[in-house]
Amino acid sequence: MTTIEIVSEERTEQTIYRAICGEQEATGATPGQALDRIEQELTARGGEQSGCTVVIVQRFLPDDLFTAQQQARLRELMDRLHEAVAVGEVLSPQVQEELEDLVEAELKAMIERSARILKQTQRDEK
Repeated sequence: MTTIEIVSEERTEQTIYRAICGEQEATGATPGQALDRIEQELTARGGEQSGCTVVIVQRFLPDDLFTAQQQARLRELMDRLHEAVAVGEVLSPQVQEELEDLVEAELKAMIERSARILKQTQRDEK
């Protein structure tokens, strides 16, 4: 089975979408365009040709697993991290720990979202 993740990235005033499959990446102006491009690259490079592909589109919208407040704080801390790296500084241990905790919370939320999707898919097949 091939798994492709699609994430959105805001660049200046335009959102681009990045499709990721293992080490392969492709971008596009829409999720579909990014997906088409990565599929083309995988086919051209002799990628896995299974009959099943799972596509995960991460919209980064708040939900019951990762709230709007958590998202805002994560964005704020990521901005601070990028600013610190740009000038050769590091975050304080407390801020670094908070950032790591938020990343871990979002990862756990993503896993739970995936489990919910899997359960729903299994119910739909019955």
